Amino acid sequence: MASGRADAVVIGAGAAGLAAARALSDAGHAVVVLEARPRIGGRILTVQDPEWPLPIELGPEFLHGEARATRDVAAAAGLAIVELPDEHVWAEHGRLRPMGEVWSRFGRLLERIPSKGADTSFARFLAGRRVGEPTRTMARLFVEGYYAAHVDRVSARSLASAGGEAGDSQRQYRLADGYFGIVQWLRSGLDPERARLRLACVVEEVRWRRGEVEVGYRSAAGSQRSRLRARAAIVTLPLGVLKAAPTETGAVRFDPLPPALRAATQGMEVSHVCKLVLRFREAFWDEDGFFRRRAAPALGEADRIDFLHDRRGDFPTWWTANPWRVPVVTAWAGGPRADALSELDEAGLVDRALDSLARALDVPRPRLEELIESWQFHDWRRDPFSRGAYSYVGVGGLPAQRALARPCAGTLFFAGEATEPEEMGTVAGAIASGQRAARQVQARLANR
Repeated sequence: MASGRADAVVIGAGAAGLAAARALSDAGHAVVVLEARPRIGGRILTVQDPEWPLPIELGPEFLHGEARATRDVAAAAGLAIVELPDEHVWAEHGRLRPMGEVWSRFGRLLERIPSKGADTSFARFLAGRRVGEPTRTMARLFVEGYYAAHVDRVSARSLASAGGEAGDSQRQYRLADGYFGIVQWLRSGLDPERARLRLACVVEEVRWRRGEVEVGYRSAAGSQRSRLRARAAIVTLPLGVLKAAPTETGAVRFDPLPPALRAATQGMEVSHVCKLVLRFREAFWDEDGFFRRRAAPALGEADRIDFLHDRRGDFPTWWTANPWRVPVVTAWAGGPRADALSELDEAGLVDRALDSLARALDVPRPRLEELIESWQFHDWRRDPFSRGAYSYVGVGGLPAQRALARPCAGTLFFAGEATEPEEMGTVAGAIASGQRAARQVQARLANR
């Protein structure tokens, strides 16, 4: 590979970027990957700590439904996938009640969203339908939690496009050894003769014209600036970075600004989440009789806690590490609930989380303080190279999302979970988008 010149430059070494680079490398193209962080993975952040009984996922954790692209990589890499028990219950002041078939109920509701006419927000859609209060509450909780969206901003039609997935008794899975194995395998397949991965390289500018790209970047320490020329660029930056103001850290200037990118940044929204993983000295919720004393009769003989939902808690969703019976639970808040927590420091978040858990399970707060041993947290909102967790489509934004996935003058190609309508917000979507962008680049290079 000639110094400073490549067939393609890939911006970002997350799942999308590495999937694209591997596909291009396999096809014999010279490719350079520029990553701002000193590590690969992007928003995949798996912490391996010997004091914890299992890998800690501070970014993506689950495989939702089929997740074909992720499964293909896992199979090739020999990574074990474990299906999770998926019982969802309402929890409030120590009373646990069944939520029923939440995915099926949610899916049936989404099927009622009109496919024609003007798009609208999910909040407006709900307001115009005769929907019982329990279903209404469940739907808002899932849109704000699962999609980390604001119900008054998210496109109802974009949710409807995922309705089949949500309503198909969607199963949940986890990679037994953590998500990092996925990006590690993608990186390991880069041909050293054709591909270069440069970490701690912060892209600042992308100048382009048809058939020519020049990328300006600096070292993470800011002491050195370089430029790289290529015939094409695959941009896998998170939506939060693409929407950042030019003066903000991590922002990238495009000269000229592609119309599709302008439309996407206006029509799409950044999801914010607050995810806190707590480790206790013991799994007190697995104590004999703990569940039975709190479970409503309708829960039957269940003896475990998988997913808890507290409508009034600061952290409205909790899950254990089942099927591993270990003393680890995860607190999750998305959308407006995450916004409400955004000004708290880490100690303040732990304090709110213990309050929420004590309320949901009716466990004395002092006992939780006595049992807690450690926690893990990453603030994706304040991370300058993510500026949020994942993405969702705003009202009327579906055409802009589709446009972003199309080549721009055969020279700029955008990938990442935000560009994949069917699996938006997922690792599977990121991988599939990177592979799609690589195919687009190959087709363009072959025609020159």
